[in-house]
Amino acid sequence: MKVKDVIKRLEKYNPEAVLRLGGSKGEEVLFTCALAQDDKNVWLESESMCDLNEEIAARFQQVKNGEITERENYRNLIELGISAEDVKRVMGEDVYCEMMMTCVGGGLAKEMGREDLFDCTQKMDLF
Repeated sequence: MKVKDVIKRLEKYNPEAVLRLGGSKGEEVLFTCALAQDDKNVWLESESMCDLNEEIAARFQQVKNGEITERENYRNLIELGISAEDVKRVMGEDVYCEMMMTCVGGGLAKEMGREDLFDCTQKMDLF
């Protein structure tokens, strides 16, 4: 199937729906992938198909290297469906707290319509 055909078919669905692999109970798609110098093949990946720990760590390294801003990184993670708990598990409590404070306190959660992130702050030890 061609990418253009998938796009056309997906247009009729709720744009806020979760895209899953293998049925309604399948894993959520996290990534669309293609080779950097060869986009003739494109594929979808779920959490079990990639090393999520490595993916999260690499994204925070991009911030450290100045390739993207912290806010861009958080936005990308949220858009991909990578949860705050995933970030906490991989990067630790301090990074998790910084992410939540930036997302909630900085308005990113509200801007993205992600009220669920406000719930995460209720579980945090802020002091």
